[in-house]
Amino acid sequence: MISRLDHIVYLVPTDQLNDVIEQMVRAGFMEHTRRVHHSDGRISAFFRVTGGYLEFCSDGSRPGREHYESSCSIWLCSKDLVAEVESLPILQREALEIIEKSPLGDDEPAWLITHLPTRCGEDVRVSLIEYLRGIGGDLTLRVPDNGLFAIIAVSLCCNLPELEQHHYLTSLGALTGASAMKEGGFTIGHQWLAFLNSHAPRYDGPLVLSQASCLVHMATINLDRTMSMLKAADFILDEVAGVGLLAQSQLAPSFCLVLCTGLDPEWHQARLLARSQ
Repeated sequence: MISRLDHIVYLVPTDQLNDVIEQMVRAGFMEHTRRVHHSDGRISAFFRVTGGYLEFCSDGSRPGREHYESSCSIWLCSKDLVAEVESLPILQREALEIIEKSPLGDDEPAWLITHLPTRCGEDVRVSLIEYLRGIGGDLTLRVPDNGLFAIIAVSLCCNLPELEQHHYLTSLGALTGASAMKEGGFTIGHQWLAFLNSHAPRYDGPLVLSQASCLVHMATINLDRTMSMLKAADFILDEVAGVGLLAQSQLAPSFCLVLCTGLDPEWHQARLLARSQ
């Protein structure tokens, strides 16, 4: 069973990676101690929240900054990826391939991954991951300095959200236990994968929402401190009707947070542990 939203990946130009990492540190996020060096030369840096990670990955293989400003992917954590793929209907199963991956220099695989087919080429990619060792088991309860401690939902901004929702529910419905859907999304544990219309509501403000195809909803225990640290680290904040209070990085505009309150860290931790047993 898919247990939770595990991490969100944002591609940034190689020459911008260190600047983005420095901005995240200034914003009060906790950087994971080990960066992952991939065999193709990319480097991933992780920022930790309870039960999940925000990942920034260098990718110098494709020219043009416009590509990076809209590129991100969502990773969902699986307990037994092989069994779950085998349980899918034949046509869906044949479209998937499970890949063993490990950091550069490691001999043993660290995780299994599979990428769900996108509905069209411009979609945000959704992938499943099973950790064989390493960082996937980290469910730390430590709250970062900025008060943002948990990923509670991810919203995909889509041109046709109903079609996107149906597309992913076809593959993920049985694997997430999504028997009853919330309007515009479905549950992954106690978290949400939601689908928003990228054209509504119309918005004209300091945020550039056209560059953010993936909104990460994060819980905070101290909204004032969160807002203060994000502003000091060159994030733009604004209230968007129908969505909430958003914070967007000026360095990497695709990284856009929805700031949420009212969730208890211990409650969140207990449910992550229960789903991970």
